[in-house]
Amino acid sequence: MLDLKNKLKQSINYFFYLISCIVIKKKDRMVFGAWFGDRYGDNPRFLMEWLSEQHPGDFELIWIGKTAVIDQLSKNGKIKFIKKNSLRGLYYSFTAKYAFFSHSHTDISNLNIFGNCITVQLWHGVPLKRIGDDAIGFQSQESIINTIKKNKMDNYSFYIASSPENAEKLLSAFQSFSITEDKILSIGQPRNDFLIEQKEHSFLYKKKLYDLFPDIIGKKIITYMPTFRDKTGKNFSFRLLKGKDQEKLRNILEKHNAVILEKNHYAESGPGQDNTVNLPNIVSLTNVPFDSQELLVATDLLITDYSSCYFDFLLLDRPIIHYAYDYQSYGNIDRGFYYDLENVCGGSLVISEEELVNSLEDNLTNPNLHRGRRLKTIAFLLNDEKGKSSQEIYNRIIRES
Repeated sequence: MLDLKNKLKQSINYFFYLISCIVIKKKDRMVFGAWFGDRYGDNPRFLMEWLSEQHPGDFELIWIGKTAVIDQLSKNGKIKFIKKNSLRGLYYSFTAKYAFFSHSHTDISNLNIFGNCITVQLWHGVPLKRIGDDAIGFQSQESIINTIKKNKMDNYSFYIASSPENAEKLLSAFQSFSITEDKILSIGQPRNDFLIEQKEHSFLYKKKLYDLFPDIIGKKIITYMPTFRDKTGKNFSFRLLKGKDQEKLRNILEKHNAVILEKNHYAESGPGQDNTVNLPNIVSLTNVPFDSQELLVATDLLITDYSSCYFDFLLLDRPIIHYAYDYQSYGNIDRGFYYDLENVCGGSLVISEEELVNSLEDNLTNPNLHRGRRLKTIAFLLNDEKGKSSQEIYNRIIRES
């Protein structure tokens, strides 16, 4: 029965896709969405805001998402918000000439109604973990509908990459979508344009955090941003430290006048996902609507495991600690990795709580402790991040079409 329902959904989706192929497109209409409509952010947000500032009035810029994100939209009056899956949302998606995604068409509409539209897969970071066709356990579903999709439906007009190495991984991960080299523009990511532009203005974003949490005013910001775990259990929290490790952590934070902000992955946020109480030196941001790129700009030291946010953070040239406590199980059971973390890490690599606390002291004392590692990884995976991604998308996709 479930298989029959899925086939029916696929057939309905394909029907609407065919309709969208013959709908006349409005040449200046652009629709944007991210994270299945749940978030206002990532590459689509920063590209759209750049267009609104650099080409005001030239395009009809429409963010389509769930109503919960309305308050996060830019208030410059140049961007329109429409509810995802509403009749208006469907109409504007049907008639848009351009559509920009962070994941798939479901960022903007549950139905794929982007036939004869210029679709741009902006994705959401440089992958350390395997994605798409490369992920452990991926199996292509062969059916008539999927055969059609390989030829046309759900295929994207363009992709963006941060380096030639990143482009190679996209070619592998999106092979089910008939990706080809000529569709990939190695021009960096719009969200990293923002980091590069705002690198010297971290005080502006620290102030936004201070306004939310007055108790942390004037403190150094240590941000802990772990990745999402599909199969290997819940994430570590600094609240879990016990005994001498907790005492040592508290002393280190007091010595360096610092606070730890914990922000779980998007997939582990939402109602009921974070019932912890903030401590004097450990604050939860999991369900606080604070943009991840703005948080990175405000951050003095990043702690993560395998989250691709650390690739972005490398561009700020600040210390990074990888707490890889489940490295083997995550690599073998969960998603799998494209690279050995030791070869592409952004700084200290630790596997125990004791090492984590000691490394925190080392990196706060000497922020340039692993600068050589940072520069090596930038040269390998981020060498096309020049702060001009949005401009290049305009020049090579929008202006040329």
